[in-house]
Amino acid sequence: MSRDRDERDAPLFWVTRRAARIAVVALHVVALLAVAIEILFPFSGDPHAVERVQALDFPASYAVYGFVACVILVLLGILLRRLVMRDEDYYGSGR
Repeated sequence: MSRDRDERDAPLFWVTRRAARIAVVALHVVALLAVAIEILFPFSGDPHAVERVQALDFPASYAVYGFVACVILVLLGILLRRLVMRDEDYYGSGR
Protein backbone atom coordinates (compact mmCIF):
# COMPACT_ATOMS: atom_id res chain seq x y z
CA MET A 1 0.00 0.00 0.00
CA SER A 2 2.83 2.44 0.81
CA ARG A 3 4.44 1.74 -2.57
CA ASP A 4 1.33 2.97 -4.41
CA ARG A 5 1.33 6.15 -2.37
CA ASP A 6 5.03 6.81 -3.06
CA GLU A 7 4.47 6.40 -6.81
CA ARG A 8 1.57 8.84 -6.73
CA ASP A 9 3.55 11.43 -4.78
CA ALA A 10 6.60 11.22 -7.05
CA PRO A 11 6.79 14.06 -9.58
CA LEU A 12 6.02 13.28 -13.18
CA PHE A 13 9.04 12.87 -15.49
CA TRP A 14 8.49 16.11 -17.39
CA VAL A 15 8.30 18.11 -14.15
CA THR A 16 11.77 17.18 -12.90
CA ARG A 17 14.89 19.34 -13.28
CA ARG A 18 16.57 16.67 -15.40
CA ALA A 19 13.68 16.62 -17.85
CA ALA A 20 13.66 20.43 -18.04
CA ARG A 21 17.38 20.43 -18.86
CA ILE A 22 16.83 17.80 -21.55
CA ALA A 23 14.00 19.85 -23.05
CA VAL A 24 16.09 23.05 -23.11
CA VAL A 25 19.06 21.28 -24.70
CA ALA A 26 16.78 19.64 -27.28
CA LEU A 27 15.21 23.00 -28.11
CA HIS A 28 18.61 24.58 -28.64
CA VAL A 29 19.79 21.68 -30.80
CA VAL A 30 16.69 21.94 -33.01
CA ALA A 31 17.15 25.72 -33.33
CA LEU A 32 20.80 25.34 -34.27
CA LEU A 33 19.94 22.64 -36.81
CA ALA A 34 17.32 24.90 -38.38
CA VAL A 35 19.85 27.73 -38.72
CA ALA A 36 22.52 25.37 -40.08
CA ILE A 37 20.12 23.97 -42.69
CA GLU A 38 19.18 27.48 -43.76
CA ILE A 39 22.86 28.43 -44.13
CA LEU A 40 23.81 25.25 -45.99
CA PHE A 41 20.71 25.10 -48.20
CA PRO A 42 19.43 28.67 -48.73
CA PHE A 43 15.82 29.06 -49.78
CA SER A 44 15.50 29.41 -53.51
CA GLY A 45 13.25 32.00 -55.00
CA ASP A 46 9.75 30.64 -55.48
CA PRO A 47 8.16 32.11 -58.63
CA HIS A 48 4.68 31.70 -57.12
CA ALA A 49 5.49 33.38 -53.82
CA VAL A 50 4.80 36.95 -52.86
CA GLU A 51 7.74 39.31 -53.26
CA ARG A 52 10.38 38.61 -50.59
CA VAL A 53 11.29 41.19 -47.99
CA GLN A 54 14.90 42.20 -48.65
CA ALA A 55 15.55 42.86 -44.95
CA LEU A 56 15.04 39.14 -44.23
CA ASP A 57 17.64 37.83 -46.69
CA PHE A 58 20.40 37.17 -44.13
CA PRO A 59 20.96 33.71 -42.58
CA ALA A 60 18.83 32.96 -39.50
CA SER A 61 16.58 35.90 -40.32
CA TYR A 62 13.43 33.95 -39.51
CA ALA A 63 14.86 32.82 -36.18
CA VAL A 64 15.67 36.43 -35.25
CA TYR A 65 12.27 37.59 -36.50
CA GLY A 66 10.49 34.93 -34.42
CA PHE A 67 12.52 35.75 -31.29
CA VAL A 68 11.82 39.47 -31.59
CA ALA A 69 8.12 38.78 -32.18
CA CYS A 70 7.93 36.60 -29.04
CA VAL A 71 9.67 39.25 -26.92
CA ILE A 72 7.26 41.90 -28.19
CA LEU A 73 4.28 39.64 -27.40
CA VAL A 74 5.49 39.08 -23.84
CA LEU A 75 6.01 42.80 -23.28
CA LEU A 76 2.57 43.58 -24.69
CA GLY A 77 1.10 40.89 -22.42
CA ILE A 78 2.65 42.57 -19.38
CA LEU A 79 1.14 45.90 -20.41
CA LEU A 80 -2.24 44.29 -21.06
CA ARG A 81 -2.17 42.65 -17.62
CA ARG A 82 -1.63 46.02 -15.98
CA LEU A 83 -4.50 47.44 -17.99
CA VAL A 84 -7.13 44.80 -17.19
CA MET A 85 -5.96 43.48 -13.80
CA ARG A 86 -8.38 43.83 -10.90
CA ASP A 87 -7.83 43.81 -7.15
CA GLU A 88 -7.67 40.52 -5.29
CA ASP A 89 -10.88 41.31 -3.41
CA TYR A 90 -12.80 42.27 -6.55
CA TYR A 91 -15.70 39.95 -5.68
CA GLY A 92 -15.65 40.90 -2.00
CA SER A 93 -15.10 38.64 0.96
CA GLY A 94 -17.94 36.29 -0.06
CA ARG A 95 -19.69 36.50 3.35
